[in-house]
Amino acid sequence: MTTQNDTKQAKTSINPAALTPETLAKMLGLQVEIVQKHIAQGAPVAADGTINLVNYGAWLCSRINNGN
Repeated sequence: MTTQNDTKQAKTSINPAALTPETLAKMLGLQVEIVQKHIAQGAPVAADGTINLVNYGAWLCSRINNGN
């Protein structure tokens, strides 16, 4: 049985495998322009424009490790 609290939680849940650039920026405390710049520089983005948090983090680490 679904309670009213369960319904409220479902409406506000965030999927870390499919974040909008705006949500990702907010979660990381960044300006959305920085996330958009990263996308332009090759950060991994799904066909629908969403970003997987783990893949984004791995991409950032690879840039740090490669001196970019």
